[in-house]
Amino acid sequence: MFEKSLTDLIQGLRANKRNESAYIQKSLEEIQSEVQSSDMYVKSAAVDKLNYLHMFGYDMNWANFNVVEVMAAQRFGEKRSGYLAAAQSFHQETDVLMLTTNLIRKDLASANDMEVAVALDGLAQIATPELSMSLFDDVLAVIGHSRPYIRKKAFMCLHKMVLKYPEGLHAFVPRLKEHLDDPDPSVVSAAVTVVCELAHTNPRNYMPLAPKLYHLLNTLSNNWILIKIVKLFASLASIEPRLAKKIHGPLSQLICTTTAMSLLYECIHTAIVADVISVPVPIADSIGREIEFAELCTRKLALLYETPDQNVRYVGLVALALMQQKRPDLASMHFEPVLEFLDDPDQTIRTRALEAVSGMVTRKTLTKTVKLLMSQLILSNTISLQPKRNTDPTTGAGRSGLETAPGLDSPFVDSAGTTLASASGTIITPRRTGTALFDPADNPEYRLYVVETIIDMCSRNSYANLSNFEWYVATLVDLVYVAGVDVGKLVSAKLLDATVRVRQVREFAIRMARKLLSDKQLVGHVSSSMSQSAVIATAAYILGEYCALLPADANDIELLLPESLSRFTPDQQAVFVQAATKVFTYWLQYISEYWNAEIWESVRSTLTSTLERLSYFLYSKDTNSSTANSHSTVEGIFASLPLQVSSQLSRFVEIIKVVSMSTSNLGDEAPRVCHELHFLFTAYDLNPVSAAAQGKVPVTEGLDLDSPIGDAIPDTTHLVIPPPSPPHKAFGATAGSAGRGRHRSKDDPFYLGSNADDVSGIGDLPDVDNIPVVALDLGHINPGQPKKDKKKKKKSKNILETDGRPRRHRKSKERTPSPSPPRAPIEIAGDEDMPDGGNETQQQEPKEARSPSGNSTETGTNHNAENGSLG
Repeated sequence: MFEKSLTDLIQGLRANKRNESAYIQKSLEEIQSEVQSSDMYVKSAAVDKLNYLHMFGYDMNWANFNVVEVMAAQRFGEKRSGYLAAAQSFHQETDVLMLTTNLIRKDLASANDMEVAVALDGLAQIATPELSMSLFDDVLAVIGHSRPYIRKKAFMCLHKMVLKYPEGLHAFVPRLKEHLDDPDPSVVSAAVTVVCELAHTNPRNYMPLAPKLYHLLNTLSNNWILIKIVKLFASLASIEPRLAKKIHGPLSQLICTTTAMSLLYECIHTAIVADVISVPVPIADSIGREIEFAELCTRKLALLYETPDQNVRYVGLVALALMQQKRPDLASMHFEPVLEFLDDPDQTIRTRALEAVSGMVTRKTLTKTVKLLMSQLILSNTISLQPKRNTDPTTGAGRSGLETAPGLDSPFVDSAGTTLASASGTIITPRRTGTALFDPADNPEYRLYVVETIIDMCSRNSYANLSNFEWYVATLVDLVYVAGVDVGKLVSAKLLDATVRVRQVREFAIRMARKLLSDKQLVGHVSSSMSQSAVIATAAYILGEYCALLPADANDIELLLPESLSRFTPDQQAVFVQAATKVFTYWLQYISEYWNAEIWESVRSTLTSTLERLSYFLYSKDTNSSTANSHSTVEGIFASLPLQVSSQLSRFVEIIKVVSMSTSNLGDEAPRVCHELHFLFTAYDLNPVSAAAQGKVPVTEGLDLDSPIGDAIPDTTHLVIPPPSPPHKAFGATAGSAGRGRHRSKDDPFYLGSNADDVSGIGDLPDVDNIPVVALDLGHINPGQPKKDKKKKKKSKNILETDGRPRRHRKSKERTPSPSPPRAPIEIAGDEDMPDGGNETQQQEPKEARSPSGNSTETGTNHNAENGSLG
């Protein structure tokens, strides 16, 4: 019978592109019959085809047992097909893996080198904890094979096995150490590779290999092995700092002599990570001058990032960023060359260059760096800002560049020649093109990283790099328009921080806040989900908090009560209302110095317009209200507002009421309330407080903050809560017994006593000695009661009253009444664990108590819930 081979299957798939699924299903049916064949050649060919279809996503787990059969074939070609299929399809939960243990052991001991090699390859892919434990010794024995090809594969297989079976490391590491001196370089490379990979998890286990590795570092010339050894020393030096001084010489020699960029990078990276650059041993450069090792590494970094290979340039910038963290003085020499990579078309190169540049900026280079980064955010197809075109004074020719502009040094202008806020205080809103605000090619992640880097460079080390805070505030305002990503919270936090910390910049910050609030496009289209809302709320806070630094303006009240106020969050709305209140009171105080009829009319009109804006805000919250605008209507809606908003609004409305009543008639002088209202908000200055300020407060002499304020609270975690007391006291109990109970309970944390002698909560009870004792026979009601002693019954007939008179007995038609039998104790879970001092009635046996007359009487408590009275 003719059988299709793997080649025929591939050709058939290419010929049946339109009906590929049907062809594959037909082929799978043929394969299912072929794998059942007794001919191993046919079966192995079927496994090859099935393995090929498995790469297309078709399941072949149903043929796992057939794969094991092919693995046990005698011919090597068929065996290789089985191991390849097992490596492709078997996983940790495959049930037939237990059948392969002896099969693989037999192949590992084979005299055929190819069978040993294919067994090692397959075992490395399908190793499980059970297989690794069973076959570990067999693979370890293969390390001594005469063929380097087999020894190399054995090392790689053992690496995979010790990951599943860590206990094998104790026997594996000594063999690794032996073969670091193997005469074959490929075996040494495999051994070093395994050590390098294993050292990532726990380098301390491989410290005994350091002498052998150091010898290889000085003797080998293979760059790939040297790269692995250098990386391994970077891991070992983290736990043994003395290695830094030891490898200083070999690393410096490699850095000076190697021409391989990959080895040069690894040597410089290891020197930085292992802190070899801090070793105070000078070396000679190419002209014989002694220089620091760190300076040599910094010079060699230029060879990496100046190469045209993008990959080498990338790792060079990574190493430069690491060097900048350790030696910023040396890394700053590369500022100008690296700054050019901020315009590289490759985003990864720009990101790494930005990471390196951000740590190199100084007071002199900060402005230039921010300009370049702002140009990346601004110069797009959708923002109408272009670099300012300057005229060369010598030639008169126009040239485009990032030259300094008048004002605060911003080069950016729009088509009309208007500069950004950072240049002269003018803000430009980007135009929309089409439906998108920003070019789709702009990467949001990169834009966010640029904005974060700009803010970090400016605010690092408490604004150590800043010399012009007005430029910084204007730059933050510019970022609101050109960022294109959600940075509102970050910008608002930094804007508020700079304004609060630096008093000299507050006046300029107020102007910038006014310009932000005056932008109707920005404020009018804001929503609580937009990042700009946080910045606008911060601008409102700044304008309200520091309004007294500039002349008062009634328009500021309108800016703080915009028509879009209802679209802000409740916390932001409260900020707006509070700021409007402060600005309103300051404006009244300011104009009261120039009081006249015109000022009076301005106050009345401002009151009316302010109430209208508040009413508009409230009705936008309550759209179902149809009531006319009035004070009562405004107050009626307060209940539906959030607490933080309603509290600020109610205060503002009350201030408006007071001012309205005091200015109802024109007077010669301004009402006193207009002068004094603003002092409600300016009694104390708002000063910045450091987070560690409390720790700097000296402790008063003699004050021990560690000593407890009061008496220690007793530990009641191990005490057992006592059961509730019975509703009635036992008959015959004396005052002395109650007193003894109180005395025993005085230290009980759950006992609530009183100042009086009698127990709280009992009430006025008659003297227990005056309560008549009535004898009842309850034996026929509780058949489970134990039979009482008849002698005690006869003795009880002579019981006397407390005054010595004989007790009267009820007449019974059936039999002579007898005294009530002793009651059984109440069963309470955990009685045996209760501390002594509880109710005396909860005893296992009834006890006799002496009455004041000296006669004994029986005491007990009624436990019969069905007969709940004693009569």
